[in-house]
Amino acid sequence: MVLKPAAALTTALIVPGLVLLTGCGSEEPTEPLLTSGCMVSSPAGFDDRSIGQLSFGEVSNAQRSDFLGSTSTQRVDSLDDTRRALENYAERGCTLTALLGPGGAQMLAEVAAGHPEQAWMAVATAGAGAGGQDFPDNVITVDFDLLEPAFIAGYIAAASSKTGIVSAYSSYGFENNRGLLTAFDAGVDLFNEDTDAADDERVRSHRAGQIEGRTVSDTTAAGFDITAEAIEADADVIVPFASGAASGSLTWFQEHYFPPVEETAGPEAEDAPADEPTEAPADEPKRTLVWYGADGSETLGRVGRYVIASIVPNIAAGFQTTIEGWPQTGFAGELEPAGQKPEPIGDLLVRSHSYRGTIENGGITMVASDVPLSGVAGVGREVADVQERIRSGEIELP
Repeated sequence: MVLKPAAALTTALIVPGLVLLTGCGSEEPTEPLLTSGCMVSSPAGFDDRSIGQLSFGEVSNAQRSDFLGSTSTQRVDSLDDTRRALENYAERGCTLTALLGPGGAQMLAEVAAGHPEQAWMAVATAGAGAGGQDFPDNVITVDFDLLEPAFIAGYIAAASSKTGIVSAYSSYGFENNRGLLTAFDAGVDLFNEDTDAADDERVRSHRAGQIEGRTVSDTTAAGFDITAEAIEADADVIVPFASGAASGSLTWFQEHYFPPVEETAGPEAEDAPADEPTEAPADEPKRTLVWYGADGSETLGRVGRYVIASIVPNIAAGFQTTIEGWPQTGFAGELEPAGQKPEPIGDLLVRSHSYRGTIENGGITMVASDVPLSGVAGVGREVADVQERIRSGEIELP
């Protein structure tokens, strides 16, 4: 990026609306620029109870705090739509445009390269630092290392299973999906080793060792189908690493445990509370979820009672670590110090070009749930124990 000449005597002033760059030497008050935060979600949208919803909350808070003058969002379902949405926001001159989710990284790189005067952000879109797309210098990246959470998810899924079969899947484009599925399987294997299970008592990961067989298109339909297939194979813990596809897992739980009242058999069906699950057959195991993106026990409504644990990325830390002056929401925790003097990208001052959240730096939290319907206890202890063993070096991640 080419900085403004020193002769311009530029300095950073915090004004309502944004951290702006303006010249010195004038007694006239500087009018705040009209600033805007724009977001494109590909493909899950902003009510996904995950990255999209958390990011929308950050941008909305920035507007309420007068850091941004306006906000705009758009959900897209294809790469062509992603490009059109990004180009539209470029033409509108958005101060900061963020792309959320695993779809469209190449589109973002190309559009941002054509508009170097504007700031862009890739949230959970797998930038070069995460082994993915190489973005131009005006793109800020916010990524999360999910290898350790995936390993722990495999362990606690195995510890919680009553049928002895658990299942994880990922969507195409999801960062390091091969590594995540491998780590999940390794977590299941460690549980079997810890319990010294006999061969016929070992918990199995459904389609263990397969990558393609557990990777689906990032759509609700694909997520529903692979969830239904795993449950048909008797899996009782489902762990989706996906964006749009994860909604398909929610749909399965919603349809299975909370069907429409008119479809519920029995003379007392109409009097059944809408938020109470349908009584499952006595011989049917309770199915549960490990959710990624937010605390599913709090955000998934009625389905939340089937969430035994959640992998929660610290989106607030991503925004606050990278953008100078980004309003605090109270969720970020202690921020890492800026590595260098903040530099301008368009009308923004940037503390860091990238943020990568991990369990160790507080960028990801494993949250155990109190799930009375699941019959599962001690998940919190399992999470803490495995984390401690990883920190001590006893466990080496794959």
